[in-house]
Amino acid sequence: MSVYAHYRTIARPVCGQVLLFLMQRNPTEPPGAAASATAGTAATAAAERAVAACAPLLERAVTERVTPGAVLQVAGPEGHGAFVARGAAAYGGAAVGASTRYDLASVTKVTACLPSLLSLVQADEVALGDRVDRFFSNAGWMQEPSLGSVTVEDLALHRSGLPAWRPLFALTDDRRVAMANALQSSLTEPAGAHLYSDIGVIVLTAIVERVTGKRIDEYAQEIVFGPLGMTGAGYGPLTGAAPLDVAATEDDGLRGLLVGRVHDENADALGGVSGHAGLFATAADLTRYAQAWLRLEAPFAQADLLRAAVRDRSGGEGPRRGILWRCAEADWPFGPGPSESAYGHTGFTGTSVVIDPGRGCVVVLLTNRVHPRRGSAEGVMRLRRAVHAAVAEAFAEGGA
Repeated sequence: MSVYAHYRTIARPVCGQVLLFLMQRNPTEPPGAAASATAGTAATAAAERAVAACAPLLERAVTERVTPGAVLQVAGPEGHGAFVARGAAAYGGAAVGASTRYDLASVTKVTACLPSLLSLVQADEVALGDRVDRFFSNAGWMQEPSLGSVTVEDLALHRSGLPAWRPLFALTDDRRVAMANALQSSLTEPAGAHLYSDIGVIVLTAIVERVTGKRIDEYAQEIVFGPLGMTGAGYGPLTGAAPLDVAATEDDGLRGLLVGRVHDENADALGGVSGHAGLFATAADLTRYAQAWLRLEAPFAQADLLRAAVRDRSGGEGPRRGILWRCAEADWPFGPGPSESAYGHTGFTGTSVVIDPGRGCVVVLLTNRVHPRRGSAEGVMRLRRAVHAAVAEAFAEGGA
């Protein structure tokens, strides 16, 4: 039986126990609060239905060893919504829960790099049309075509001509040397052609750090994580009293079992801190961040810029995409469940976030499917699509 068929026949009717968080309201309600409260109650009820339907999907994924553990949080524009956790932080390890932090992998791109970049665009310190050589005069030096002539928007739309990946970690573990190496990368793809590139986002990281004079972890904490109350969000290596409440990733044979140390090798070579990968967070942290986009109320950019960032800028070349975000389409990673206005991102470790204005919800699904070693992503891809189908039906049922 497929995961989606399992949802239709087994998961949907099941309303087992889930960990449900309800919004807390100010007793002195402003005008219009009654309508807002009604909408909030409907969204919370839909989130509860969605999570109850998805719990068996997560259980099945754990049983089939798609991942040792998984957490899911679904919410409307305000409040915590509903949450469920299944499985463990590692095979044979402690159970995962609301406080478990996950290695977000490429979800870092839209949670740390993107808001940092948008804040500089909002402040007129960076323009999307700026070339890389405005910030680094020797970028792509003595090369034609040259990285220096690539624009910020080209990098953010993955159309820069840069390769998808290079093993910077195999050359150095010095952050400055790794960053300099990325800035001397050759353009290997035709101009304007889409190719998802980690190297391009490393270059965006360098631009953010050049303009702000701060490492991206410090700057993102200042403008994103702190203001939004994302108390569990931060870069590794994570430290604290053992055992850490962190989902384990891979034992790659060189670094040992990774718990609180970034899985991505190039981010590791950059000291664990980059805009393309490296961020750890809980489901609640990501939910708060996603809700800021859903409400169009973010501390790092105004509503008009947020809207512009999620507008399809692909021009028909490659997948529909905004500034670092993927935009909904028939064959995107989340299936047909989200509405046409939805946008989101995935991470290699098995993480994902979707903001869906059409359905008025956000969906955060975190797994550590690369534990104890990387392999096919097909299982977590099926899980992701089934979860979003269930969420869509839950929000349709009550008209939320």
